[in-house]
Amino acid sequence: MPIFEFCCQDCCKEFEKLVFGSDPEVECPMCGGKNVEKLMSACAAKVGYKFTAASNPKGASCTGCAATSCSTCG
Repeated sequence: MPIFEFCCQDCCKEFEKLVFGSDPEVECPMCGGKNVEKLMSACAAKVGYKFTAASNPKGASCTGCAATSCSTCG
């Protein structure tokens, strides 16, 4: 699913939105502003009962912590 994270430049609120290529401009759900910026977000996938960062190179720390192995993030 193409869910993206955005930050509204008018009210400084962050939000997520399901966006398809044919959708019109993204609008802030809090203030209705159209001055939004797409944020970089980590990609993750659920494998079994654990989440794995898909863009995480082997041995690099997870996005949310300083551990070098996702097995410690439990």
